[in-house]
Amino acid sequence: MRTRRSVEKGNVLICALCTILIISLIGANVLQNCTTRFNVSSSQVRSWKDSLFAAEAGGDIAYAQVRKTVTDPTHAFSAAAGWNNNGVKHESPVTTFGANELVTSTVVDLFYYDPVTGNPWYRARSKGTAPVNGLPRTGMDDRMGAGTRGDSLLRKIDFRTDHFVATYGANGDGTGLAVVPVPNPQITRRIEQISAPVTPFEAAIKCTGSFYGLGSAAQVDSYNSKNGPYYFCANNPADPNFKDSRSGSVEIGTPVADVNGMLYGNISTNGGAVRPSQYITGTVDNNVPFTCPPFKMPTDLPPPQASPTTVTSDVSLTPPTAGTPQNPTYYLLSALTGNLIMNPVGGAQTYIAVHVTNDLTAHVTVKNNVHVKIFVDGNIDVKARDIDNPSGLAANLQYYSISPANPATSQFIHIAPPGNFAATFYAPSADVVLNGNPDLIGAIVCKTFYGNGNTSWHYDRALDAEGDAVDYRIVSYVEDIR
Repeated sequence: MRTRRSVEKGNVLICALCTILIISLIGANVLQNCTTRFNVSSSQVRSWKDSLFAAEAGGDIAYAQVRKTVTDPTHAFSAAAGWNNNGVKHESPVTTFGANELVTSTVVDLFYYDPVTGNPWYRARSKGTAPVNGLPRTGMDDRMGAGTRGDSLLRKIDFRTDHFVATYGANGDGTGLAVVPVPNPQITRRIEQISAPVTPFEAAIKCTGSFYGLGSAAQVDSYNSKNGPYYFCANNPADPNFKDSRSGSVEIGTPVADVNGMLYGNISTNGGAVRPSQYITGTVDNNVPFTCPPFKMPTDLPPPQASPTTVTSDVSLTPPTAGTPQNPTYYLLSALTGNLIMNPVGGAQTYIAVHVTNDLTAHVTVKNNVHVKIFVDGNIDVKARDIDNPSGLAANLQYYSISPANPATSQFIHIAPPGNFAATFYAPSADVVLNGNPDLIGAIVCKTFYGNGNTSWHYDRALDAEGDAVDYRIVSYVEDIR
């Protein structure tokens, strides 16, 4: 009997040891999986997200520089700030930031000119890199979460070599591909942003300050010059152009808004007390704040022509070449007080830019097929008949008032009777006074607006895509997943 009990004790011991061994193997396997998961969740996934944060930070840096091309052109892509500029290509300095030592850099290139306005479009490709701490292991699968595949993350981890340089090259332009070792594991991601110009003439009247106007019998409506010349159809829903007739909108950036006349469009204020009525066909919104940045003289114009340098009498001007929207014939005038006639080159569409470094009091005539932008440092004081644009297309005659360097300096635009006109005015720092009862086609952006006449105002919806860029907006964002 004692021998049988000893054998039984030995069997129990073997079973116990086997059980412990099996449990230990299971525990070790669980521990290994947990370690891998913890390594991934605490390090690789965090670095995966941090690298995108870094890339987007680079995109923000690039976008700020693109906006400076309009708001502060002398400091855009400044070499003093470390930017390397080569024609239309701008490379940022490498920036390291944050407690995790994230790294970002950006290449911005001017890749397209708008064929109508000549405004440039910019593409920014921003690279972000984050270090990968923890164990240099893979072990990834696709169970990271909705929309995020583990194998995509895995392709971005650089344990030994920089996959970005091997795929895109050192500058990200597809040249100079090389296998470059990395000192420590890292993750690199790249995004691409397209910045499109914002043009100024999105409403019939836009002012950042107080508004008074127009007369009690005034009328503001709209049309689209792409469909032919203006005619009134805002009260005829059956008309084929009715859809373009009720966009004569007014935007006011303060609560001070005294709006009169018939408005075929919307009206917005910033804290005003305008109420819907039978005289406003569109929506009324009294909670729309906005700003208009000061306008700076563009710096991308070609060298000015040798003559004329002043216009104090009758001058008929035919440029030597027709030019293009992005490369117009440019004239620099110290005075424009006479009668200036601008003619086309033969039958070609002709583009002219004029910079007046003083006040403008001239009669300006723009012949058919001529597209003119007049930049004025001082004030504008003319009669409506001095704005002579026989084509009737407001986009063909655009006035821009350069904002004074000192914001306390006053600037004005006075338009007196008699006469009618077709033109646009972009003057975010100017006080505009419009007297009389003109019939006008165009748009005005200003600081304050006062109009006491029974004006017939027709906003051309084609102006929504016209004019010099006054800002930029990001219209495309994509991550390069290769």
